[in-house]
Amino acid sequence: MEIREFKEPLQKALAKMHIETLSEVQQCIPDILEGKDILVQAPTGSGKTLAYLLPVLEQLEPQGKGKHFPKALVLVPTRELALQTADTARLLLSTQEGIRTAVLTGGVDIKIQIHSFSKGADIVIATPARLLDHLRRHTFKPKQCTILILDEADVMLSMGFKEDVLEVCNALPAHQTLLFSATYPKEIELLVEELSLMDAERFVVKKSEMLEQKTTFRFFEVNKERKNKVLLSLLNKSRKKTLIFVNTRNGVNALTAYLEQKGYAVAGLHSEVEPKMRKTIMREFRNGKLDILVATDVASRGIDIIDLDCILYDLPAADEDIIHRTGRTSRANTIGTCYLFFTEREKRRKAHIEQLLDMKK
Repeated sequence: MEIREFKEPLQKALAKMHIETLSEVQQCIPDILEGKDILVQAPTGSGKTLAYLLPVLEQLEPQGKGKHFPKALVLVPTRELALQTADTARLLLSTQEGIRTAVLTGGVDIKIQIHSFSKGADIVIATPARLLDHLRRHTFKPKQCTILILDEADVMLSMGFKEDVLEVCNALPAHQTLLFSATYPKEIELLVEELSLMDAERFVVKKSEMLEQKTTFRFFEVNKERKNKVLLSLLNKSRKKTLIFVNTRNGVNALTAYLEQKGYAVAGLHSEVEPKMRKTIMREFRNGKLDILVATDVASRGIDIIDLDCILYDLPAADEDIIHRTGRTSRANTIGTCYLFFTEREKRRKAHIEQLLDMKK
């Protein structure tokens, strides 16, 4: 499919976003437009958000000035990803009127959220638990919702949202399901069975086709005493924004304080940071007021910043987390570098991680 086949408003919006061709993962769009259920496995940064938003917006008709009933529901694992997805939807809608989006996530007083959602929306982007809150209060009315998107399904399952996802699915009328995931653990196949999606169309974008072309990976064996020395050396040479992943909240706070003492424009991000402050930090990181963001995995989903380097200061235990963390760089066809620190004890994981990232030896 080509961009010129979309409606004129979407063509204009894509032109404003400097998007001239569809990516490999977006080749699933014709099947979505035909009403098929689809399962997509593709790495972060491959263009999954546009792969489902474009066909959804292509089919939506403006509902006028009255109350809008949701036509499409996007479930995502985190508030950050919900806000990012909503921003992308609004960019795509910048050349037309009459289609509304709404974000329903935790971190906002539900009474205030209910009031702001009183006029409804065509596309609702939500986290599973908060969407269930609205369903139970009858403030989200699903009777016209015919498209369900499960974005970063592997992350939702790893965060324990499986039962919430199933409850939401069962509350919707007959609908088309679009499931997107960076990895495909056995839990995904079990979910596919429970949602009766065994006959869905499957699309797979290989990691090697993206990561080998766009991301440079560099490994550093470091002990505790040498870790910060190597980190400072990398930061002093970098000319890009840098996202540093640490495994714990205390680790984020300690490293952020250390880098502040060294004179860097840095902030920390983890689950205990208030939602309002998270939004401020992300805005300052995007606009260049901050050069460095130190974060737990709360930042490995939902951050889409072009021209960004990434440092895995701590290696996560799960393969899925390595993929999501390293996927924060090399977005929108930019070239990025990901630095991975490992201790002597973690040395045996190096070959496995190289294979996981499809690195050429």
